[in-house]
Amino acid sequence: MGIGGDFYDVIRLDANTAAAAIGDVQGHNVKAAALMGQVRTAVHASAGAPPAEVLERTNRLLADLDPGLFTSCLYVHLDLAGHRALLTTAGHPPPLLRHPGGQTEVLRLPPGLLLGIDRAARYPTTEIPLPPGAALALYTDGLVEVPGTDLDESTAALAGQFTRGAGRSMDALADSLVRYAKHATPGSDDIALLLIKALESRGG
Repeated sequence: MGIGGDFYDVIRLDANTAAAAIGDVQGHNVKAAALMGQVRTAVHASAGAPPAEVLERTNRLLADLDPGLFTSCLYVHLDLAGHRALLTTAGHPPPLLRHPGGQTEVLRLPPGLLLGIDRAARYPTTEIPLPPGAALALYTDGLVEVPGTDLDESTAALAGQFTRGAGRSMDALADSLVRYAKHATPGSDDIALLLIKALESRGG
């Protein structure tokens, strides 16, 4: 949609850990894009700290800036060797977890406030197993918001698409999910999508 505030990042921390983040700054203008850049920089600067601390630091920065724009963010710490993930959210749409058997679960994480509203906000962390063959889908609301449709229903429909794409490569699956969203939604909002698949660890 041109200038906007949606973003995602994958940050390799060391040989066995990585971080992933996705977020959405309200608006479709230069101000939203500039704030998005500041949020990304803040997340990068804190990546590797406990997930709650990453969002708390970013939240304090935005509260001090007082930009007047709502910002959602989902941060994931990936333990590649231990096949687990730690997730925390600041008002962001729930991620999807596709289990190795193919079933997809909508992860209803403990809610956290949007960034920049309350400087003292705290962000609960959820740990999930991420065994080989499992996959996570992180996305912004442009992928699921359909006028006149309950958000839970459209999220469940996206989860069904994620399940049906189990045999595809990540690139092909991403393309199919975006095509589905463009067909199912009015296409009036930005879309960001990040897919993460758990592979076997090196040496087993």
